[in-house]
Amino acid sequence: MNFQIVTIFPSLIKDMLSYGIIGKALKSNLIKVNTLNPRDFSDEDNQRIDDKPYGGGPGMVMQAQPLIKAISYAQQQHDSSFVVYMSPRGSNFNQNKAKEFSKKKNLIIVCGRYEGIDQRVLDNKVDEECSVGDFVVTGGEIPALLVTEAVSRFIPGVVGDSQSVDDDSFSQGLLEYPQFTRPEKDESGEVPQVLLSGDHKKISKWRLKQSILKTYKNRPDLLNSRDMTEEENIWLKEIINEEGK
Repeated sequence: MNFQIVTIFPSLIKDMLSYGIIGKALKSNLIKVNTLNPRDFSDEDNQRIDDKPYGGGPGMVMQAQPLIKAISYAQQQHDSSFVVYMSPRGSNFNQNKAKEFSKKKNLIIVCGRYEGIDQRVLDNKVDEECSVGDFVVTGGEIPALLVTEAVSRFIPGVVGDSQSVDDDSFSQGLLEYPQFTRPEKDESGEVPQVLLSGDHKKISKWRLKQSILKTYKNRPDLLNSRDMTEEENIWLKEIINEEGK
């Protein structure tokens, strides 16, 4: 899969993606990441890419033409490009959206700065605006990194054990269950006995119930959109009763 990231800070993107499983995926050519700096597409001698907003107001706005030229160049490199602009005004980026994006052959991610970008870029070049949360940061680079990593995890071979991706939080509409490793017992506590039992059916049920518990405590909104089984509803009622005591 190809990622092309339009940013005025290309070194930030390249440095951050050189670590961990994403760094390994890049070396193995499972994914490819290219950066395009809109300054390189500016017609001005000083490579300026921003100006004051029409109508007044604080800050500066990224100009349309350098961004449009950068995106157009990126689109020429690969067929069937899908362009995403990282913006707090965008739709919510989540695990389902990451899986959806992973099926694209070429993803172009546009990183804004300052007060945002000229609306004409959105009107002419952007397929979707995406937000990584209900908060504002100084630029789109960190959100773009989050999207790149989340999407890459769905690319076959990037994560060694595909089951790990299936078990990730949000993949089944629930938060992930607690994890433990050696030693079995120390001053900080003990590993639950069910995980030492070797009974995979019991372990699976324990993990599911723990996922429901964690979701109920931290993200109860997720339970409203999950199609719960009869058994899961029984566990949820037990959890609600226990938490209410």
